[in-house]
Amino acid sequence: MINKILEEIKSSETILILTHKRPDGDAIGSVCALGLLLKSMGKKVQYVVDPMVSKKMKIGPEAIFFADTTDRCFDLVIALDCADTDFLYGGELLKSAAKSIVIDHHVTNKNYGTFNYVKPAVAAVGEIIMDLYEAAKIGIGYEAASWLYLSLSTDTGNFRYSNVTAQTHLKAAKLFEIRNDFSAISQQMEKYGMARLRYLARVIEHIQLLCQNKVAVSYLELKDYENKVMDEETDLHLQDMVNVLRNIEDVEVSVFLKQEKPGAFKASMRSNGTIDVAKIAQRFGGGGHKKAAGCDINGEIQNIIASLKKEICAQNNL
Repeated sequence: MINKILEEIKSSETILILTHKRPDGDAIGSVCALGLLLKSMGKKVQYVVDPMVSKKMKIGPEAIFFADTTDRCFDLVIALDCADTDFLYGGELLKSAAKSIVIDHHVTNKNYGTFNYVKPAVAAVGEIIMDLYEAAKIGIGYEAASWLYLSLSTDTGNFRYSNVTAQTHLKAAKLFEIRNDFSAISQQMEKYGMARLRYLARVIEHIQLLCQNKVAVSYLELKDYENKVMDEETDLHLQDMVNVLRNIEDVEVSVFLKQEKPGAFKASMRSNGTIDVAKIAQRFGGGGHKKAAGCDINGEIQNIIASLKKEICAQNNL
């Protein structure tokens, strides 16, 4: 499939790259690394990226080319790190080209492209982009290496999560052969201000332990936000709150719910063990990985928690 993807890229002159809403480090890193590869092949590249992308993820010059929309037509559209068109930012732009390629690692991917390359075994889409560089026989440049490191490091929790494989480490080693200043990226991604600590205090206040203390759930509502709305700044402060819950002793599943507008919440789920949170998220119209998934849920917060408790406990005999 890698060779087929390269054939389609080589036969296209103008290429649009998309990724999911509220992009994380894997999404942004993969987008920019792929874009740099395509440009090195002489292609005209357009990025359409959710403006809610965190400023601290804009680690290189390529980020200045991000746009939040376009009215152009393209020879090819490539969607990265997104399992479903419902979660794809600018999903309507798939129609701006006759052909599309989906490159992803989510087991719940719906294969919505003309060509689909879905590889759940890899820890990050950045690993697949590195395979594309190798297949194209094009060396990874200095800036591209930083974007690829952002992809690999963020989707693996700095190489601590169980999705890490020997291949992940080997690919990271290749990046270190190109540059060795990645500690600055990790430090930038991990820094936070007092506002995040204030939100963390509220998250801790709202923690509920369910299903014999195997499930930790917490939430924040609009009234908890300093500006009383979900905006870019607030969303930045709430990143990775679900991992705080996951690290509670004896917890097997963590769920963090953040309200985005009246009656509407986004749920992030993590698993420490054998429980498949992707299956739980799918029950609510979402998806993801076995150990990291998410979905959108509408309703009143305590009713949502009750529904989640019922589903998680029932699926896993807790």
